[in-house]
Amino acid sequence: MKSLSILILTAASFSSTGAVTPIVWKQDTQEAFSKGDAASVSITRDGEIRLGPTLTEYADTGEEFVWSIARGKQNRIFAGTGNDGRVYRLSEGSSELLFDSPEKAIFSLTVGDDGTVYAGSSPGGLIYAIPRKGEPHTFARTDDEHVWVLIGDGRGGLYAATGGQTGRVLRVSKSGEVTEVLKTSEPNVTSLIRASDGTLYAGTDQNGLIYRVSPSGTVDIFYDTAENEVKALVIAEDGRLLAGAMNSSGTSTPRSPPGQNGRKAGGKESTGQSVVYAIRPSGSGWRLWDVPAPSVQALDLLPDGSVTVVTGGEGKVFRLYPDGSHSVLTTVDEAQPWAFVEDGQGGGWIASSGSGQVFRLGNSLSREGSLTSEPEDFSLVTRWGRIAWEGETPTGSGVSFEVRAGNGELPDETWGDWSKISSSNGELSIREARYVQYRVTLTGDGKQSPSVREISVSGLPENVQPLVVDLSVRGPHEEKSGGASGGKNGGGRRPTPPSTETAGGWKISWTGADVNNDSLVYTLHFKGRTEKTWKLLAEDLTDNSYRWDTESAPEGSVQIRLTVSDSPSNPEELALTTDRKSAPFKIDHSEPEVRITSIQNNGDRQVTVTGTISDATSYVKSAAYSLNSGPWNVLFPSDQVFDSGEEELALTLRRLEPGEYTLVIRATDSRGNMGVAKRVFDVK
Repeated sequence: MKSLSILILTAASFSSTGAVTPIVWKQDTQEAFSKGDAASVSITRDGEIRLGPTLTEYADTGEEFVWSIARGKQNRIFAGTGNDGRVYRLSEGSSELLFDSPEKAIFSLTVGDDGTVYAGSSPGGLIYAIPRKGEPHTFARTDDEHVWVLIGDGRGGLYAATGGQTGRVLRVSKSGEVTEVLKTSEPNVTSLIRASDGTLYAGTDQNGLIYRVSPSGTVDIFYDTAENEVKALVIAEDGRLLAGAMNSSGTSTPRSPPGQNGRKAGGKESTGQSVVYAIRPSGSGWRLWDVPAPSVQALDLLPDGSVTVVTGGEGKVFRLYPDGSHSVLTTVDEAQPWAFVEDGQGGGWIASSGSGQVFRLGNSLSREGSLTSEPEDFSLVTRWGRIAWEGETPTGSGVSFEVRAGNGELPDETWGDWSKISSSNGELSIREARYVQYRVTLTGDGKQSPSVREISVSGLPENVQPLVVDLSVRGPHEEKSGGASGGKNGGGRRPTPPSTETAGGWKISWTGADVNNDSLVYTLHFKGRTEKTWKLLAEDLTDNSYRWDTESAPEGSVQIRLTVSDSPSNPEELALTTDRKSAPFKIDHSEPEVRITSIQNNGDRQVTVTGTISDATSYVKSAAYSLNSGPWNVLFPSDQVFDSGEEELALTLRRLEPGEYTLVIRATDSRGNMGVAKRVFDVK
């Protein structure tokens, strides 16, 4: 045996045409591989792709449905069909009609020790006996509509699970005498199994109950599942009962029209999922496995303690292990499994609804199988590198790959053709496109299988210019601008509280983005509105903000230009850049000029003060006054609103005691600069 591993193309190999680091799409888990389309391959619980068991058409009944299947001595296989209620004896490649009943469907079959085939029918609820020699005849009448399950009672008779209006379990003696063993509150008993000590377990629909009937006849509810139908039961060697439960949606019992969903009267809500429960003899149970299929059609215990699980919907066969892990054994293509009978050696026969076929699940490995992945979206048109894989190829086995690409999410005629990949270097010679898909083919000799545990596809998406998503410049003491906020009744503007002061200069902040996920670097330039050239402010920035100390910058209207580059991830000749300019803003170093133009005594201890505040660069933001170094008092301009670079003041001071006073008026502009004026005056 030899181990194969094709190495991924190194990042440096892409340097001549794009980003240094390619994108690598890697699949190495059962979950990832299970999203693909498997044909004759198994996906193990360890996340390996291996050849699955053989699955071949055993016989075609020519009917529309095969509802039931049974195995007699010497592997004689029998199939019950619909919609004409017939029983066939099958051999490889052929079918022989044994019995054409007057019923619509044969929902259950079992074979007695003497070779007699017993068939449970619908809608008459009859049990027919088809002896090896002699004519078929009515063996028993259940007085129900459907006979869902027939099993031996260990004494030459039968147990029958029935339903229609009321789900029951009946015992039918060797002579055909019918005795009621269990009457449930459910409309149907859909699964039935007998333990070695004679205990019966019966699963129902509508409320998903499991009843237990002791050998003495005591009845209790053994377990209440969260689903509304229990379709399959098996007893493990340690005594645990495994139960396949689902929410009926037309994929379990055939009485429901296809596509029916929702809630049955008095039942539980349907969610279209299925579960395998593990239930101890005490009645304590848990969800052993949430099945990735809408229905569990059959369970079969294997000698090693694992369980074969046959599911409906897309039709898959799983191997379930005692710890709840699972492997995908194979897929039943273009057929919906309905019933299963084991062959005692790990294989069996699968009956299909909708096609009338019966398939043989073999005990040897398929000689060829494949897995076609789901398309992978690389987001941009991509130049492909190589495909890499890891696994083993025993002598007599092999692994090969094909790859194709296209720009549509679903592969169609617009995609490129499948291209075979050389196993020596894995290089992909396919069209540049957005999506890629691989198909891995495994071959073997029927006894040994290769294994694939990891597949990687590398590609280099087309380089796209980086973006500057936003750019903001905030100065000292700058406030956030308020925004209109209309209420239900046309409410007015809500005030926006001032932001935190930006100490130590102007804060320039931005957000960059790159669809290639390249590393980005930033450069800042500035320019006065009346200037012609941009001056470098800072370069090789990797953060998303920069604090600019504007003390040495000239006053006036200024703009910032931010340049973003993806050069850290691309060669110099292929690096791309994008610029973005800020809105103009004003740099202001000068304090406001405050003038007290007159102070006039008005008598009666009142003084009128007039003055002006002016700022050459920005607007006046606030003002205050103080008398004799007392507390600061807010001062508004004559027009009551600070909104320009020139403001007039008019202040009346009242109730002043005679004496000398020192008046100080200070003003602050929108950039935080402060100006002060002082006057001394007397009050007589």
